[in-house]
Amino acid sequence: MPIAGFDYKAFAVDLANQAMEILKQKGTNAVPEGLTDVDKKTIVETVRKFCYMSGEALSNDPQIKFNAEQACLVTQFIGEWTFHKLIDLIKSSIPVKNREPILQAIAANIFNTAKLAIIKKMPQDALISLIEEKVKKIYNDELQKLVKQGILSPQDYEKAVNTSNLNDMVQKNQEEAALNQVQQNNDSSQVNDKKVLKLASLAIILKRLPEDKVAQILSVLDKNDIVHVQNYMKMSNLEDKIDHNVIIKALEEIKKIIPPSDTINVGRILQKHYKYKKLVPIEVLSKAACNERESVRDFILDNSFPAAETFSPYVLQSLVTSIEEKINDN
Repeated sequence: MPIAGFDYKAFAVDLANQAMEILKQKGTNAVPEGLTDVDKKTIVETVRKFCYMSGEALSNDPQIKFNAEQACLVTQFIGEWTFHKLIDLIKSSIPVKNREPILQAIAANIFNTAKLAIIKKMPQDALISLIEEKVKKIYNDELQKLVKQGILSPQDYEKAVNTSNLNDMVQKNQEEAALNQVQQNNDSSQVNDKKVLKLASLAIILKRLPEDKVAQILSVLDKNDIVHVQNYMKMSNLEDKIDHNVIIKALEEIKKIIPPSDTINVGRILQKHYKYKKLVPIEVLSKAACNERESVRDFILDNSFPAAETFSPYVLQSLVTSIEEKINDN
């Protein structure tokens, strides 16, 4: 029986369009880096299809006496979890043919759980928590089936079961809020504020390094700090979220905790950088140097500046990349 005011076809399209807009945004914490255009198209179409099926099932069930708001709620649950869990499946490199069956199992469980909970008039906060628990269990069970079938190795299973785009999004939002608060504070000399900026700046460097070097550097940090750094590393466009002068200042202060490099060829980095700058007009270099700290400004404008003595190898490598990106943007 149709539900008054609930156009499930239009609602499915609307939710798919919302997913598309999120995927198009740059720097959003809801979407990890590395998704291809094909991935994004698949996510949008899958959200539309699953929401359509949910809405259709609700509308055609003669025993359900839902109003439009309740029907929308169930359908939206399915749309949101389909979005996040499909991203998890993609990030975990689960074979394409196995992804939709897992999503179907999750969607079916959400549908039945939400339907019964609404009938029993469960508070919405409790319903949200219940569905999250159910999704986690179903996802784990379905991945275990792939392990038993020899499709996933135990190592791949561990990676997949511990991948959560939703959790990453929540954590990145919290870290970003803390970062914004620190930068808004007039007194940035407070110990906690300085630490937040140091960890975020360190994450900018680590995002550009090989995994073995990342592990080496993280090993010297406190366990609690490692979690924050890893969250910052997952944050899209982190460099754009912090004042560039603050980044350089923080990097200068964390040089002491970075292990000496035995692989970064500082001479080669500088040679390539100076060769690159010869092709750049002086006015562009001046614009890139504008508003930078004195040491960075001198490094950009003066090829005789003692960069190797001033910056550590990792900081220098990151700094060169940052400067060249800034020049290319001008």
